[in-house]
Amino acid sequence: MKLDSVSLDSVLDEPLRFESALPVAVAAIDREPLVEITPLEMSGEIVRIEGGYALTARLVYGGQMECSRCLANYPFQQEEDFSLVLYPKRAMTEEEIELAKEDLDALFYEDPVVELAPIAEERVQMSMPMKPLCREDCKGLCPECGNDLNLGPCAGAHDTADPRWEALRALKEKV
Repeated sequence: MKLDSVSLDSVLDEPLRFESALPVAVAAIDREPLVEITPLEMSGEIVRIEGGYALTARLVYGGQMECSRCLANYPFQQEEDFSLVLYPKRAMTEEEIELAKEDLDALFYEDPVVELAPIAEERVQMSMPMKPLCREDCKGLCPECGNDLNLGPCAGAHDTADPRWEALRALKEKV
């Protein structure tokens, strides 16, 4: 069944299967290396469990990212299987509550109609690399002239000595 949201009231004794193509804007993900993203294909099922619901899903998407070393755009494809436990939100007390490890895979809802897009967008946020690389051995850009070193070495001769070491170099020549 194609859905953008799931009504938990419709999950009875049998699992509720769902499938959705969720359009998402690059701005909604808000990660600089992300240049372009395809609709998020999400499919899975929700079953009733004691005290809430269990959601298991598969998320597939792709797009273009910018390499953090050479600044070139490159395509990527991502697939992820995940599960969440959905619990009704309870009134919070003023005392501090410490989250347990199992609480990290939980979603607390107020409305029994759960939107799928925020769940999928959060999963994308968590899977985005901090420093994406177009390939493992990316050489990056020349710090002097800015040429892409993956395309070949620089044509110009660059003085690679850091001027901050000049005082030590002069001292070495005296000794």
